[in-house]
Amino acid sequence: MYSDDEDSSGDEPPVREYPAGNAEDDVNDADLTDEQLRYLLGFRPREFILYGNSLLTQFKGKDDRMECRDSYGEEFWRNYVPKWEHLPDLVIEQIFSYLSIPDKHAASQVCRNWYRTFHLPNCWRQFLLDDRTLTKRKYTRYLGYIRELDHYRMQLCLQKVAPFWQAIHVKPMSNLMNLFNFVTLAAHYSKSQRERRDVEVFANLHIFEFCFSPDHLQQGTERHDNHVYGTGGQLLRGVVDLLRELNSLRHLILTNLLLEKALEATSLLDEVVANCMLTLQTLSIVNLTRAPVTFLHPGAFLNLRVLKMSPQNLHGDTLIAIAESCRYLNEIYLVHNQYTEIGMMLPAKNWIEFNKLNPRIRVKLIFQGRSKRDLIWQERCPVDSVVFDSQLKPLTAESAIIMTSLYAPTLENLIYLGLPRFHQPHRFSDRCDSSLVLLVRQCAQLKRLVIREVISTCTLLLIAFHGQQTGMKLLVVRKNAIRQKFDFPMSPEWSSEFSHWLKKSSTNFETCFAEIRQLLGDPLWRPLTDKEFTRLPDYGSLLHCDQLNYNF
Repeated sequence: MYSDDEDSSGDEPPVREYPAGNAEDDVNDADLTDEQLRYLLGFRPREFILYGNSLLTQFKGKDDRMECRDSYGEEFWRNYVPKWEHLPDLVIEQIFSYLSIPDKHAASQVCRNWYRTFHLPNCWRQFLLDDRTLTKRKYTRYLGYIRELDHYRMQLCLQKVAPFWQAIHVKPMSNLMNLFNFVTLAAHYSKSQRERRDVEVFANLHIFEFCFSPDHLQQGTERHDNHVYGTGGQLLRGVVDLLRELNSLRHLILTNLLLEKALEATSLLDEVVANCMLTLQTLSIVNLTRAPVTFLHPGAFLNLRVLKMSPQNLHGDTLIAIAESCRYLNEIYLVHNQYTEIGMMLPAKNWIEFNKLNPRIRVKLIFQGRSKRDLIWQERCPVDSVVFDSQLKPLTAESAIIMTSLYAPTLENLIYLGLPRFHQPHRFSDRCDSSLVLLVRQCAQLKRLVIREVISTCTLLLIAFHGQQTGMKLLVVRKNAIRQKFDFPMSPEWSSEFSHWLKKSSTNFETCFAEIRQLLGDPLWRPLTDKEFTRLPDYGSLLHCDQLNYNF
């Protein structure tokens, strides 16, 4: 590595010998461009990689302020290829943040740089709690080996990395005892540190997500569709104690708690209001209760931006409180899933008054899961988006007519996600092509349309033609659902030239797709395969997407 006349056993690295004259004059343009590219990519200068302010210098006890000198020749650096252990700290921290705790530990044993990155704060911004997090195997007589929470690991985790947490995501778990022990120990540790040392353990925590799914409690047994058990009792008390310690919370997500008693729901929201009335920006309380319960707590968060709730918690007084108090609120999501048993359809006068008090708020109707019930339509509601994230709900002519009659002035997004698992008729009289074209024509604000039903090339051309007039930005269809037919009935509004163009373009796939690209102004547009359709982003991203990335 070193030349013969250089002593590599000393404390300081050998001195690089530069040629006489100005060193900058001896560097050609190619080297300057290479160094600039290295700087733009985030790599350290070549003279800093092994000495000076590098990791090896720190672990060998060298002075950080020593003069940086290169011990290798120019030929070595000309053929040098950057390695994984030389990545910038920002890149490694971002990679580590996506890894689980065991994977972080395994990666920390690769090299000294990754070991140091393991202890950086940004690697522990996200904490995911599931059935295997901080657990150990234990044998029981009746259940065999189970995973139970390891209190020693939990204690070390709270002491070492809990102050770095910015988000806690509690996923659906089958072992409720582990979940109860986690929230109880975390709340007790935070309280004890605040009382003894006057230290806020969760001062940097801004996101808390708690998802409860009754389906995970029935693993390995027959699914009981006739009755669903929610949370409550001691587990809810532990969650309330933990929320009491989160004074800097900005985003709170509570999903499918299905509380039986109205008092439990109101006491939970009372604690949230007491701690986060001025800081909370996102509140998601989807299926907080099983039965219809009215509460005014969403109107108490003055800086709220996004609100997600279920129809069973809607009331006219709640709408008035939200419209008058939440001046920064932009979006309300009404989510309907398989656990939504009873929904509230408010009178039209309540929505009219709500729209007068705060005309800036827009409502989004979301249908998720495998529910057999229909979506609850809200009359005179300022709905700008309708999303069906379910494989069991088809786009029928009846639903298209309802959306056209109720939300034509405000509807901007109509999205159907997931491959269909229902029978799709192929005859034109049984399909919803006419209703779909009518919806595109009547909804002047429609910007994004994602459909999965069987349609003909003629219908697709009509949708693109009328969508061009309304300023449609996104059109997504399945390639396997397109039929090469001119089966749309002739309209008296069509001219002979338009009918000839429509008939000629409908008889060939390539001609049809080329015309759609020209109508939409997107030269990259194409229908998606079923595999690509399943890889579409979630509806939260599609609602703000103007052009689809086709590099799946």
